[in-house]
Order: sequence, then C-alpha cells, then structure tokens
Amino acid sequence: MKKGEFLKKIQEQTNLPSADMAEEGAAIIFSLLSHRLTPDESRQASAQLSQDMKNLWNTNTWINSFLSISGQHQLRYRKKQELYSLIQNEIDKRQLPVGAEQLATAVLHTLKEQITEGEIEDISAQLPEEIRELWQVA
Repeated sequence: MKKGEFLKKIQEQTNLPSADMAEEGAAIIFSLLSHRLTPDESRQASAQLSQDMKNLWNTNTWINSFLSISGQHQLRYRKKQELYSLIQNEIDKRQLPVGAEQLATAVLHTLKEQITEGEIEDISAQLPEEIRELWQVA
C-alpha cells in the first residue's frame, strides 16, 4: 500500500480533517513503535513497507530529541497509559484533533494490514503485556 492510501485509511478512521494531519499522527505512532523494538526488528518491519512508507517509519526528528533528553537509547514504556501519555503529548504539540487511543488503534490496525502475520507476531513478542494487548486488538 502506498503512503497516500495508508493515510486516507488513517484519516477515515480518526476523522482527521487532512492527509497532512494523518501523516503527522502516523509518524507519532510509527516513531513510538519503531523505537520500542530492537533495531533489527524495526528494520525487518520497515522492509515490508513501500519506500514512501519506510520514510514515514524512519522519521526520527522528535523522538531523537526525546531520547537524548531522557538519556535513553530505546523507548521503555511498559503500560498503555505511558504510551498514551507520550502520544497525547505529541498530539497536543501538533494540535491534532484526535485522541491518543483512537490514533494508536487506527495506525496500528492499518500497519498490520501491510505486514505479514509472521512480522505481526515478531513485533508482538517484543512488546510488554499491556502494549501487546493493544497491538493484538488493533
């Protein structure tokens, strides 16, 4: 699936008013997920996306600042509320008219349509229990 189609699905599921807003939302979720995975697993997931989607997956601008400030090399959120708080913080900065849970569910669901069942399971295996539950129901 090309980025335009992916973003249209996100926009429809979240009622965001523009594709640009859907792209900002997808970048938030992709960054938080890709930086929670090991670098190898993140590369494997990215390899299953179209080139324009890989560019969105590999967007590192805001997350690198966060990791630098927090002194982390990889995100370590373990609870849904921690994840939703990180998402909501970025939503608020960008003034996106969507909630954290709705955005996460829409992006994760649409991402899962793009990757193989094996990759879905590999990602699931790297997530803590509460986040794994969110991933599985998305």
